[in-house]
Amino acid sequence: METLGLVIGGIGLFLLGMHLMTDGLKSMAGNALKDLLRKFTGGTFSSILSGTFITALIQSSSATTFMTIGFVSAGLLTFSQSIGVIIGANVGSTSTGWIVSAIGFQVNMTAIALPLIGIGVLLKFLFKNKFEPHGLALAGFGLLFLGIDVLQNGMGNLPEFIDFNYLSGDQWWLTIVLVIVGIVMTVVLQSSSAAVVTTLTALHTGAIDIHQAAVLVIGQNVGTTVKAFLAAIGGTIAAKRTATAHILFNLLTGVVALIFLNGLLFIVFQLTGVMGITDAAVTLAIFHTLFNIIGVVVVVSILPLFKKMVKAIIPDREEHFHQYLDQTVASVGPVAIEAAKLTLTKVFTSVCNQAQKVLGEGQHTSDLAKEEKGLEEIQAFLSTIDKESLSTEEQYEEHLAVIHAIDHTERLIRALKDAEQFLKGNGHHEKVTGLVKEMSDVLSVTMEKLHQNEWPEIERLTESHSLKMAELRRQDRQKLFQSTIQEQTDIQGVIKIVQTIHWIDRLAYHLWRASHHLNTDKEVHAKDHDPVNF
Repeated sequence: METLGLVIGGIGLFLLGMHLMTDGLKSMAGNALKDLLRKFTGGTFSSILSGTFITALIQSSSATTFMTIGFVSAGLLTFSQSIGVIIGANVGSTSTGWIVSAIGFQVNMTAIALPLIGIGVLLKFLFKNKFEPHGLALAGFGLLFLGIDVLQNGMGNLPEFIDFNYLSGDQWWLTIVLVIVGIVMTVVLQSSSAAVVTTLTALHTGAIDIHQAAVLVIGQNVGTTVKAFLAAIGGTIAAKRTATAHILFNLLTGVVALIFLNGLLFIVFQLTGVMGITDAAVTLAIFHTLFNIIGVVVVVSILPLFKKMVKAIIPDREEHFHQYLDQTVASVGPVAIEAAKLTLTKVFTSVCNQAQKVLGEGQHTSDLAKEEKGLEEIQAFLSTIDKESLSTEEQYEEHLAVIHAIDHTERLIRALKDAEQFLKGNGHHEKVTGLVKEMSDVLSVTMEKLHQNEWPEIERLTESHSLKMAELRRQDRQKLFQSTIQEQTDIQGVIKIVQTIHWIDRLAYHLWRASHHLNTDKEVHAKDHDPVNF
């Protein structure tokens, strides 16, 4: 009973340590992860390197996978680039085995674990604003090694209770059983790293042999796809395709590793013999990395076919605004904001298109239900973002800018829904006709610039037009009212014209402010003018 308690407790400490360390490292990296992915994911090779490096850095292939899903959803990565990042993440996930086998089993783990935990806790509570993420990462790292130490003590006595000799032999079904055990371990522990470390510890203490450990690791590599599968249920096309690529890659890699298991182990033994390595745990870490690298080589060599397979499994469907919003990335704040911003840009573009029809084509009524639904979905998505993942002032400002842009886009929609009220009967008035034509021209240019993603130009154009409209609204209002006395014009008709001018001013203002908040290149720092009844 004590042995089982040590095993369970060791795994629990390891999982807690991994969780704290990953959270700390992600917070320390902040926007750097986003910038790194955007900067270094160009071709297939650079995408693979990015996935490998980021996973090794934050020690979580799941976090890398979810981040990649968000970047594809947000349009920051192509599907081809996401494949590279995903398969690179698999190689990066093997770094945990190297850390444990090369460091964890070679030193007195308690001696380094306890000071790390102590220093980490002090940093977290004494320097909350500055070094809290560093403290979390250090404490997590210490708990990780403490968990391994406890696990090692438990595994040393495990053969007395479980005879693993029953799972050794040349029968094919024993290999299948071990693969299934490996998959189940990953699913139960919800961490392939924890499953691999458990296997490494069992191997290091002599509870299992290298052949059994190798097959278990193959199963654990396949088992990590279950989380991606569950995360993609009900997700976007991009999320489902990325998860499918992850699953196919791991399955293909696992099958190749099983078919050539004896040959791969022979190569590993030759390498360890040449390098003078006698530690079985290090041998397993080499095997784990080797078969993942072989999987990368195989998939890259058939990449066009691999892409076609994924797209055949998850075909295209009709585009909706919500397809860019994926709940799996809500915990990665910067990525979630990018996804929300892209979705809002799509809604804003659609609203501009509807406005062009109203003002340019004389279509006085417009169905904006789809756009209103899109705004509701964005607001619901933003409310689910993990606020703890927004660790910098820049991220806070980006989040706030999206909320402002939603507000102005919503007000633009409301104004467009009033089009018939203001244009019907006033559309032939010389002043109104001129202003409507000018507004229509601005929208036409805005649509062109939107397709070219030239946000600074859009903001300059819409700002200039809005300020001009505000000035005209103030001047013409007085002139038109004076004309009712001096020229004895129809008072009711003049008031209607003034209200129509105010309505066009509203359109111009909210078009400008929405584009201002959606502009990521803040070269223009304009002040709001004072709107009337906006």
